[in-house]
Amino acid sequence: MTRRPASLAALALATALPALGGCSPTARAAPGPEEATIPVRTAAVAHGPVDRPVRAAGTVATKDEWDLSFKVGGLLASVQVHEGQPVRKGQVLASLDPTELAAGVRQAREGLEKARRDAARMAQLAASEVVARAAAEDTRTAEALAEAQLSAAEFNLRHATLTAPGDGWVDRRLAEPGEVVAPGRPIVHLSGQGRGFVVRAALADREVIGLLPGTPARVTLDASPGRVLQGRVTEIARAAGRGTGTYLVEVALPAADSAGLLSGLTAKVEIARLVPAAGAVPLAAVVDGDGEQGAVFTVRGGVAHRVPVRIAFLQGDRIALSTGLDGVERVVTDGATRLAEGLHVTVAE
Repeated sequence: MTRRPASLAALALATALPALGGCSPTARAAPGPEEATIPVRTAAVAHGPVDRPVRAAGTVATKDEWDLSFKVGGLLASVQVHEGQPVRKGQVLASLDPTELAAGVRQAREGLEKARRDAARMAQLAASEVVARAAAEDTRTAEALAEAQLSAAEFNLRHATLTAPGDGWVDRRLAEPGEVVAPGRPIVHLSGQGRGFVVRAALADREVIGLLPGTPARVTLDASPGRVLQGRVTEIARAAGRGTGTYLVEVALPAADSAGLLSGLTAKVEIARLVPAAGAVPLAAVVDGDGEQGAVFTVRGGVAHRVPVRIAFLQGDRIALSTGLDGVERVVTDGATRLAEGLHVTVAE
C-alpha cells in the first residue's frame, strides 16, 4: 500500500513536464514579430548645396577716408578744426604761412616779365637780321619756361590751404600750429559721409574662393549685440595682404542702418555662402561616426537599412554629407542608435 502513492506522484510529474517545457525561460525570451518592431522617427534629407556662411571679425569705417597733407613743406600757421568736429565740403582745415610761397610767386612773375621783354627784343633783332633766328627762338623758349614756373608757384600758393574734399568729420588732428611740416605729412585725417559706412574684414583663402560681389551679409556690432545690420559684399581683394596671407573684403551697409555708427567699431560679419554637398541631415541621424565616415538609416517597407555616408562638416544641429545620399529622401533620427540592418521598425508620425 505504501508504493501506490509514489507511483501516482511519479506519473503526475511525468505528465506535467511537457507543459513546463513549453513555458521555459528560453522560450519566453524569443520575441515575436510585433515584439521586435522598434518605433522610430524620420526627417527629410535636404539635398544639394548646403548653406555654410563665412564668419569673420571686422572693423566699421567710412567708405571715404582721407589723410590730408600739403603739397609743399613750410611753417604750419593754423589748424582750424578739432577731432570729432563735423566739416563741410570746401571748409578750410589748415594753412601754411604763405610768406615764402608768395615770394616765390613774385619771383616767378618778375622772371616772366623779363623773359617776355627779352623775347620781344630778340624778335625785332631777328627780323632785322641783326641776330641769328636761333637766338630769337631760344628767348621764346625761355619765355615759355618762365610762364610754367609762374603757374607752378601760383599752384603751390593755392595749395598752402587745406580744404575738406567732402562732407564728413575729423577723426584725428595730426599736427599743431608752429610746426615745420614736410611735403606729404598728414595734417588731419577725415572720414567722409558721402558714400556711407562699410565693414572691412580679412578672410582666409579657403573662405574667399567663390565669394562674389553682391553677396548678402549680416553684421552685428560688439558694442550693440542685439542690433543686426544687413549689408552686401562690395569689394574683394585680388591679392593677399603681405605678412598675413588674408584677403580684405568690404561689406557696404545701407544708409538706413548706419545711423549712430562710428569709425573703428568692432563687428562680426556673417557672409552667406553655398558649398557643394550631397545634402544635409539632422545631427541625430548619423551613427557610427569616425572621422569622415559614418552611416544613416533609412526605412523601406518597414525594415531599417544602413547607408554608409561621408561627413563633410558640422553646421549647427545638422551635418552636411558629401556622399551617400543618392536615392535617400528620409533618414531615421529618433531611435537611430538602436537600429541594425534588417530590423523591423515602426515610423511614428
